[in-house]
Amino acid sequence: MATNDAGDGSGHTISIEIDPGVDVAAVLGSIADLDVDGTRVSDVRDEARSAVSVDPGEMTAVQRRTLLRAVEAGYYADPREATLTDLAAEFDVSKSAVSQRLRSAETTLVRRVVEEMDHEGSSDSTAALDLTE
Repeated sequence: MATNDAGDGSGHTISIEIDPGVDVAAVLGSIADLDVDGTRVSDVRDEARSAVSVDPGEMTAVQRRTLLRAVEAGYYADPREATLTDLAAEFDVSKSAVSQRLRSAETTLVRRVVEEMDHEGSSDSTAALDLTE
């Protein structure tokens, strides 16, 4: 199910409901292909989940592009569908450069999630990803 809601006037909200068997990484890759200014991804099946806001400005444009392409290519899939070598060839840089870009982006995301978990006062909190610009 998809909805488009102007909401508070600050932008549009699009909700996409997918079946549990759908490859979420592929859906995220498709969203990234839309080239939207900000993306908020959350799992609404569990209302107890919190949203973690990540300002895209906390990552460089190169880190964001590399992270989005890594997700799209299946770098984070299990089993992994793309390697650092594959991504390095696409970006025409070394494997260590791709690794550093991903590690920096991942560090930003993990720190924000942990900050939110700490803020909620629960070490077993789950968090959705909220990328807003």
